[in-house]
Amino acid sequence: MKNLFKMQFYNQLFLVITTCLFLTFTVSQSKKVKRSLRWVTSDHALRYLTTEMSTMEDFKSSILKPMLIERVSGTEGNLKVQRHITSFLRNLGWSVEEDKFKDSTPYGDKEFTNIIATFDSTKPRKVILACHFDSKYFEKGKFVAATDSAVPCAVLLETARQLDCLLKKGSKEKSSVSDVTLQLIFFDGEEAFKEWRSTDSLYGARHLAEKWGGEKLGNNPEETKLKAIREFILLDLIGTTDTQFMQQFTTTSELYKNLVKTENHLRQNGYLTNEHPQKIFTDREGFGGIEDDHKPFLERGVDILHLISTPFPSVWHKMEDDFAHLDFNLIDDFSRIFRVFISNLLHLIPEAPSCRKKTQTEL
Repeated sequence: MKNLFKMQFYNQLFLVITTCLFLTFTVSQSKKVKRSLRWVTSDHALRYLTTEMSTMEDFKSSILKPMLIERVSGTEGNLKVQRHITSFLRNLGWSVEEDKFKDSTPYGDKEFTNIIATFDSTKPRKVILACHFDSKYFEKGKFVAATDSAVPCAVLLETARQLDCLLKKGSKEKSSVSDVTLQLIFFDGEEAFKEWRSTDSLYGARHLAEKWGGEKLGNNPEETKLKAIREFILLDLIGTTDTQFMQQFTTTSELYKNLVKTENHLRQNGYLTNEHPQKIFTDREGFGGIEDDHKPFLERGVDILHLISTPFPSVWHKMEDDFAHLDFNLIDDFSRIFRVFISNLLHLIPEAPSCRKKTQTEL
């Protein structure tokens, strides 16, 4: 009886919360933006972007494992991961900015560092791929936060490496994205030190959104760095077998549906591992109410594509969120889908023959 009462209570609470969230976010999702996505269909291009670029063993050892340490904001572990990210991207030749600032926390003032890496800083508009690299503080235990969010950040690094040649040589055609470049943001201080609230969470995202909202572009006082964001794509809680996504915002429904379409096409034509039959990108729709690093940007009018596993993974904020509980077939499949999606979004040309020799499998 007690369990029945609790179930009824939580069902009613869920209805109240989802109704409120729907009403809250309806206004912010009222305007849709028409986007131009290139649709890659050739076997040559898809095989190159998926199976030929799949390097999971190297991904595990050289990209992911250096991040699987405790990396609470303001600690030496956090600094080690910062160095790993910045050196990786500088070695690719990307422009890397370290946005350092101090903020008050329940444990006193701490220094935070957002890392912003841009492929071509001369281009005015940005497609942003983002994650948070800090881990949550626990008094006891060693929490390495594999899904939250070492894996998402590692996927962004791997995506940058694998698409680097195409970004340089494979985007020669004139298109609506000729003034757009890829930008990666690694947020610090997403996690709350104690209990989640507006002043104890999203430290890095709050700082950067406010900063960019006040930085002007050119001579137009209305144009800020926030206005230069063409897409803002945030990854979080990715890596376990139960990882699944749903559409969170109608303003980016076209982008999300492209991910659904991409997964279906790759799965049906044998470009995925076939070791993970469950769909990653579902047809379900959410209400966009999950608080994450996108929130300060959303509040300032930026459209968001939020790729966060929903429901949250079973290991969320548990010590089991570690290397042993990751599903690398799922991570591989997600990475393949994501690479094709980003190539479509940026109108890259994966058929460019000069890039094929750059893949890890052919070195």
